Amino acid sequence: MTQPVLIVGDVQGDHERLAGALVAFPEDEVETIFLGDFFTGGRLGDAGGHKAARIAMERRHSRAILGNHDLLVMALIEERRVGGERLRARDGELLESIWRRRRGDPADLEALAADVEMEAWLRRLPVLLLLDDGTLVQHTDDDDYAALGGSVEAVNRAAAGLLSQEPGGVVLLLRHLIGRRAFEDRARLDAHLRRFGARRVVHGHTPHWKTGPDVRQGGRVIGFDGRFSRHWGRDPGEDAGPVGATVALLPPMPPALS
Repeated sequence: MTQPVLIVGDVQGDHERLAGALVAFPEDEVETIFLGDFFTGGRLGDAGGHKAARIAMERRHSRAILGNHDLLVMALIEERRVGGERLRARDGELLESIWRRRRGDPADLEALAADVEMEAWLRRLPVLLLLDDGTLVQHTDDDDYAALGGSVEAVNRAAAGLLSQEPGGVVLLLRHLIGRRAFEDRARLDAHLRRFGARRVVHGHTPHWKTGPDVRQGGRVIGFDGRFSRHWGRDPGEDAGPVGATVALLPPMPPALS
């Protein structure tokens, strides 16, 4: 029988909470799909992003895609390894400054730089998955993936090609994984689903404040970034979201979408 699908959204370095959340879902009883963003936002000095990615890499019956924070850490690893001109965003700010401002953990850089196996695993990850039921899995709630190709396979081939270009390819790919809220526009959602032969899309990346996954557009869009990390910098008095807003079973495809 087909196993239930467990979706894990943006962990953001909170490996301890991730490990605790997965206890309720034994790895041999579900297929687990990680939406990326293992890195950035954990407890400083803990290398929590590296530990979270290690959990995903070692979990049986699981798949993962890349998020923008994963790519940002990989780009900084390249910068240290290759040297040369510092990497900058389009507005000229250093990528490392952006990463540190968003609670990047230098311990993650050290851990990943020393972990050849994990860097190779990250570089093999796709950026899109199309599940058998027609669910499109991606990190961002954006349609800029289409700039990389017109099918899931073509997008992943283009992403793999960029990830193999060192230095510079990671940053080029990162630029396609930073947009938000494209699917508030129904026409863009319709075009995106049609382009990739999908019935609905699940994503992380854009935080929400619901107690479970953020279901929108009649069930055709589901967000799994429920502000999971307890260490992410937030406004005073604002706590992390409930576990079930980020880690939850994928609901069956509604009959109206089948």
